[in-house]
Amino acid sequence: MRLPASDRFLIGIVVGSVLLIIIAVVIVLNRATPAYRTGNEPADVVFNYLLAVQQGDYERAYSFLSPTLPGYPRNVQEMRSQLPPANFSNEDVSFTVISLRIDGDWATVDVRETTVYRSGLFGSNTATSVFTVGLQRRDGIWQLVSNTNWRTWSWCWEQEGGCR
Repeated sequence: MRLPASDRFLIGIVVGSVLLIIIAVVIVLNRATPAYRTGNEPADVVFNYLLAVQQGDYERAYSFLSPTLPGYPRNVQEMRSQLPPANFSNEDVSFTVISLRIDGDWATVDVRETTVYRSGLFGSNTATSVFTVGLQRRDGIWQLVSNTNWRTWSWCWEQEGGCR
């Protein structure tokens, strides 16, 4: 018994759709998750700080802040409360270090932030911006002293008296 051409065509569409779904699931499940860097250079410290904030690991993020900040948060809980809420449910945010300048015990790292806003099954928008992170080396350790990104830094940390 031979299937009519229209039935074979329909079976082909169904099989093709199932294969596409399987491929999509495999790609999503095998997507690499970002890992912390092991180096102690300014670019590594900035990357690790941003990843810690993005993943909600505020204990680790706090360890990268310089205690010389005029508005240095007293503890991890205070730091967390002073950052904007990390609401990435409708967006994917990635950070890329694009340049590094070192001048003695001071460093400046420029970072590109790429945000993909998801809006439904087939819709999305992308936004890109560049921000700057300042670091100071104290006792051989690079620590953050400034950051122009509102998602990952509180303006009051650079103000005398802080956020109090």
